[in-house]
Amino acid sequence: MLKNYIFDLGGVLLDIRMKNAYERFVALGLPPAELEPGGSVYKLMEDYQLGYVTTAEFCQQVAGKCISNARCAANVFARSAAGPTTPHDIEDAWNSICLSVADRKLQALRKLRKMEGVASVSLLSNTNELHWECSCQNWFNANGNKLEDFFDKIFLSQELHLQKPDPEIFKTAIRELGASPAETIFLDDSPVNTAAAAACGLQTFTITADVDWVEMLRI
Repeated sequence: MLKNYIFDLGGVLLDIRMKNAYERFVALGLPPAELEPGGSVYKLMEDYQLGYVTTAEFCQQVAGKCISNARCAANVFARSAAGPTTPHDIEDAWNSICLSVADRKLQALRKLRKMEGVASVSLLSNTNELHWECSCQNWFNANGNKLEDFFDKIFLSQELHLQKPDPEIFKTAIRELGASPAETIFLDDSPVNTAAAAACGLQTFTITADVDWVEMLRI
């Protein structure tokens, strides 16, 4: 019997489009190679997600790379005429990934927490301060909502300095919840992450574009 439900954020609760930030960063002057594995900005993104650099450091460093790149003076948005790239430009580009959290998903989380036999509803996400603040300000803490309405516990990579699919992040969640892995389900849009959770003994479900978890859980 399932007693504990752990949800991923992006791709499960939060609708996202990762290409938005990629496209806007390139428009600001970053070479695409910088944004691919092995690139310095890609590494900076990972460090930011793990909480090893602050938001200010992240935005300043990425803006600096835009300014220093020779392409920055002649990109499609004519940044040279608009002025040098600023940390605020980077923040806007980065947050363009976050699209929306459907109200029906928020209502489903509320209902799930009140269902008989449910001990906890939690969030476990590889995220960062800007995306988390954006999600809270626009959805979880907006329109009369309060974050505590939806989750009993929140596990964020930026705070734990751990990220999926590292088994330790799932073990940490189970330990802090005081839950049995066999009575816990983890929902994520990455098969790699659900496989890692399953290896730790959790029940799992991989969310795809054609799967509605609200219907799947019969909420």
